Amino acid sequence: MRISILGAGCIGGSIVFKLNGKHQLKVFDNDEETRKVLLERGLNVVFNQRDLYDTDLLILALPMREEERFLNETDFEGKILDVASVKSPFMEIAKKRRLRFVGGHPMAGNERKGKEGWDPEMFEGKIFFLCSLDGLKDEEVETVVKDLGAKPVWIDHNMHDEIVAAVSHVQYLISLTAKYIGKNHERFAGPGYRSNTRLSKQNMEMALDMIRYNKRNVLKYLEGARNFLSSLYTLVKNEEFEYLERTIREVTS
Repeated sequence: MRISILGAGCIGGSIVFKLNGKHQLKVFDNDEETRKVLLERGLNVVFNQRDLYDTDLLILALPMREEERFLNETDFEGKILDVASVKSPFMEIAKKRRLRFVGGHPMAGNERKGKEGWDPEMFEGKIFFLCSLDGLKDEEVETVVKDLGAKPVWIDHNMHDEIVAAVSHVQYLISLTAKYIGKNHERFAGPGYRSNTRLSKQNMEMALDMIRYNKRNVLKYLEGARNFLSSLYTLVKNEEFEYLERTIREVTS
C-alpha cells in the first residue's frame, strides 16, 4: 500500500520506522533537522506537503491545532487516518467537510518529544482505537494498524474521548500534582515517586492540547479526583482509619 505520513514527531516518526519496508512510504515534516535525519536513515522524504497526496492513505501525525487547521483547509480527497488522542472535534470537522476520514489513536507513547521519542516498537501489543464516520470498519486501515503490531479496536468517538480522559488526560494532571507535592524533596525520592511523576514529564504542548480539545471530559474526571481526595482528607483528618481501609480495598480490588 502507498502510505504518506504528515508529521514525524514521536508518534509519526515511530510509525514511519515501523512501516518502512512493509509499505511504500513518503514522509514530510516541517522541521528541517527532522527531515535531514530521516533522509540519513534512508527514508523517502518529500519537501512539499502536497507531494504526499498521491497515496492510498494519508496518516496525520500532527499537533492537534495543526490537524484542526489541516482538516478545515485541505483539498486532499483521499483516505485519511489521524492519531490524535482526542477524536470528537476532528470527527465533526471531517463529517462536515465530507472527508474520507478514520479517527485513530494508538494507546502508546513515551514522555520524549520529537525524534528523541522515535520507537518503532512502541505500538507492539497496544490498543489502537479506530472511529468511523459511517459506522463501517475499514479493512485497509485495520491492516496498517496490525502492521504496526497494534490491536485495532473500533469505538464510538464520544466513548473514546471519555475513556482517554479517565485513563490518560487526567492522569497527566494527577502526575503533575504528585510532582508539585514532592518537587522540593526529590533528592530523597525513590522509585514510587519517579513512577508517579513520569507522566508529568511528557510533551507539555501535547498535554495542553489534550486538555483543550477534551475539556468537558477532563473536567468531569478532574472533579471526581478532587472529590475523592477531599474524602480521603476527611477520613485521615478524623482518624477514621477503618473507613479509609475499606475505601482503599474497594478502589484496589
